[in-house]
Amino acid sequence: MEYFIKNNGVMNLEDILFAMQQRNLVYNGDFRYYSNQVPNGSVIVYGTPDGWMYKDQGQNGKVDFDPSTDECVITKSSDKSLMTFKQNLHEFPRWEAMLLGQQVTGKVVLKTSVDATVSVALSDGIFTDTQSKTGKGNMEFEVGISVNDSAKFLSIAVESTTAHVIIGISSVCVNVGSIALRHLPCMVQGIIGQRHQYVATEAPPAEELSLCKASEELSSDYTRLDSVLNKRFGEGTNGMSLLPDMRGYFSRAWDNGAAIDPDAKSRKALGKSTVTGDHVGTLQEDEFLEHQHGLKFSTDKPILIGDKISATIINTTSTSKTENSGGKETRPKNIDELYTIKWA
Repeated sequence: MEYFIKNNGVMNLEDILFAMQQRNLVYNGDFRYYSNQVPNGSVIVYGTPDGWMYKDQGQNGKVDFDPSTDECVITKSSDKSLMTFKQNLHEFPRWEAMLLGQQVTGKVVLKTSVDATVSVALSDGIFTDTQSKTGKGNMEFEVGISVNDSAKFLSIAVESTTAHVIIGISSVCVNVGSIALRHLPCMVQGIIGQRHQYVATEAPPAEELSLCKASEELSSDYTRLDSVLNKRFGEGTNGMSLLPDMRGYFSRAWDNGAAIDPDAKSRKALGKSTVTGDHVGTLQEDEFLEHQHGLKFSTDKPILIGDKISATIINTTSTSKTENSGGKETRPKNIDELYTIKWA
């Protein structure tokens, strides 16, 4: 079939084939990753999915996940204030070379619980294509822009001001071209927040940030990684997450209640983090296992002094100790490696 009908226009086969060669610019567009989910009894509180920014200016709004439908579920606050669910799409190395001057198309599939007005906006800060729909039930949005050569970012957002509406978002995809295809591989290969290590370089790859330097705050170009870190290691002056400073530390597998780490409950926060106890990312200071050293001596060999008065060689009423030995720390044989964290 040579032609396809779309939006009352004609879309040829070349457009379809071109779209199939692209990559989805949306990270976690089918909501598989919730790094900050927290067990609450028999219920899991998922929170904001990785890669996304959520803000509701009203009261009692929340974002969650429905595992029975694989939908990101947003409960709008109880007034007409603005709710925004947004992701920056430009957060990968050399994005300008790929996106500036190109046609970009996005598609969002969702459903609403009541009659509501929902908008989807694709924007580069200079041009914005917004599509709004009002109704109840299933909705599909398609937006597209030609990215300006002077653009500093590219983002997609779902917004609503309808009070109490529950919005179930099943998928979001954006790619270069005039057609948005849901099942394209993602521009981000792997999972944001992964820690990698390198034995032959001191320079991290373009998609990763070094963890072997003083802790620093993420810039506004790392919102996807910020959503994963979620201020776990502290918050900077601009409200973004701090990276952990892992210089000189060994890694240990999370105990998770196994009691292999007998002091897991007393683990400390790393840097400016507030997370303590038996949790990922906490710090434990070096320590010896409690033990004793034997002392070999004999008190049954007296010596004679003066007029044949005997005295023992060892004073058994005082505490004896071994001499100091060793260096500045307790350590196994080791090799220095560069630790990094993936941001794109």
